[in-house]
Amino acid sequence: MYRAVIFDFDGTIIDTEKHLFEIINKHLNHYGLEEVSLDFYRQSIGGLASDLHQYLEGQLGQERKEKIYQEHNETSIHLPIVTHMKQLMDYCKVRHIPMAIATSSFRNDIQPTFDQLGLDAYIDVVVGREDVEEIKPSPELYLTAVQRLNYNPVNCLAIEDSVNGATAAVNAGLDVIVNTNDMTEKQDFSNIVYLDKDISGTAIIEKYFEKSRG
Repeated sequence: MYRAVIFDFDGTIIDTEKHLFEIINKHLNHYGLEEVSLDFYRQSIGGLASDLHQYLEGQLGQERKEKIYQEHNETSIHLPIVTHMKQLMDYCKVRHIPMAIATSSFRNDIQPTFDQLGLDAYIDVVVGREDVEEIKPSPELYLTAVQRLNYNPVNCLAIEDSVNGATAAVNAGLDVIVNTNDMTEKQDFSNIVYLDKDISGTAIIEKYFEKSRG
């Protein structure tokens, strides 16, 4: 049985990826500009998103680009926790299995949503962009989270939704379950040695926690 679980945040605990995509195109439409395509947006998920940021800044300017992300952060508080992740977190809480978040976002940006969802009742450690030199697909976020939980990587299970995130977890030495969403389901995970993919919270608990207890 795994002794700790480390979750990605955006697109894993809550479906912020689709939310951000819609806000970006709403702002582009407002100024009569061409929308970003799904394929282009999907390439940005789980990492620095440099190409997306450069494109938006080129089209809208720095100030208008920042308003997109401000609106995204302010309105994400209304998004629910993904059901399968809530099931897993409830189970871990009852079993006193420590949980962490390893996110490429800044901690300050996700804090309002974190607070609104009451995640402090579940999550022991949050590691964000400001805590590391390199974000996903670098393993540094996961290595830092594991260190703060005071466990070995092999004792920790990672939950991710993107190729960049899953790559980071695997390269840090963790087993990873990939649960995709509308924005990441078409990413190519063929080079990722993942434990399982797109399974329910109940199945995760039964296969990777309860079965090993027996």
